[in-house]
Amino acid sequence: MNRNKDIKISFDATNFSQIFIHTSGAYLSKPITPNNNKYLANYKTSDELKALVLEINNTSSKSKREKLIKDFKAILEIDSTINAIPLTFNDNIEKLKGYIVFESTSAIENYDLSLLDFISYNFDVFNDYLLFFINFFDYFIDKLDDNDIKYIELDTLYPVKEIVEVAKKYYEKEKNTLIYYQSILKKCIHFIYCIDNPFDLSDLTLKQRFFLYNQLYQDTFKEFSHDFHTTDLLEYQYNNFPLKKEEIQLEDIYTLISIIKEIDSTGRHLSNLHQFVTDNIFTSFYITLFNIVAINKLHIKICGNCKRYFLTSKENVSYCDRVIAENQTCKDIGNKEYQKRKQENDDTYHKYRTLGARKQTRVTRNPEIDMYKKDLEQFREIGKQMYKDVCDGKISNEEFAKWVDEQDK
Repeated sequence: MNRNKDIKISFDATNFSQIFIHTSGAYLSKPITPNNNKYLANYKTSDELKALVLEINNTSSKSKREKLIKDFKAILEIDSTINAIPLTFNDNIEKLKGYIVFESTSAIENYDLSLLDFISYNFDVFNDYLLFFINFFDYFIDKLDDNDIKYIELDTLYPVKEIVEVAKKYYEKEKNTLIYYQSILKKCIHFIYCIDNPFDLSDLTLKQRFFLYNQLYQDTFKEFSHDFHTTDLLEYQYNNFPLKKEEIQLEDIYTLISIIKEIDSTGRHLSNLHQFVTDNIFTSFYITLFNIVAINKLHIKICGNCKRYFLTSKENVSYCDRVIAENQTCKDIGNKEYQKRKQENDDTYHKYRTLGARKQTRVTRNPEIDMYKKDLEQFREIGKQMYKDVCDGKISNEEFAKWVDEQDK
């Protein structure tokens, strides 16, 4: 792989969207051939299969090529419906049996900022280091020795175990450096967003806090805060436009008009982007921080469940939206645990449940008395809604307690 690297960041404050272009790896459970057999020529495998790939690439006959590709897929059990996916905190990388492919990745980030993933890693845990190695490969491009950098190429499939072995060679050497840069960013973020901050900064905006931090801790970011250049993209564009520019033809004009009207009926979502370019991954994280402190309504917090950093527009939110297990997010799990603890310690809720059980017993013992049945149904319907309103903050616990007392008759 060429050691040259360009990390590009474009930030659109209007729609709060950051385009982050860099080199990263993705995971495939088995070899695939998306985008017209993109990875076929670069699949690292046996000499026999390499010969088959060579024959595929040199065949001019379309029918023969299709047959050879079919044979190749049959040998490797290729599934063309599977896509390469980014690895997350849920993945135990050393136990994965598939493949890693490194590509130039263009990610549109909103609340899922790469900066927050970086400061959430626990580099004392090897799996977190592996995640960084794969997801932020830019950092290692000029760290690998000549043999390793020549071995790893873009758009090429590598068994996971081989990438793990390469990453292991640099773990002890790079771990403390990563922890150091992580601590620099964490310290600043904790100050700005008042995470365990002893100072009262409530009267200052986020930008003012950022300015204050740089006055108090001068030269903290000097090493990488100026390591970039900028380009202005003098054209308007959509961050979420579904068609690639190079694929558009003149005859597509009415399709384009339809798409534009559908995704932006008011014409307010077009943006012209100011792009930052750097070869330093830590500079890219600093640029992200610099951009988001300008948005006073956004807050960086530590999730009460997974203990990782997340971004939210609601100051009273305690849990992130990361999927933890079985399609449940930290927010799902955290809210259930909160409600469970609240119910266990809430005398009013306990009295409400006890009263409901008593009314149910009365109905069971007197099935012929409709008044008891109607009273139970009304109690459950109103009580359920009132308790939901308490949890949502629409009414106070005192109001709920007063209503429960009135039902105890």
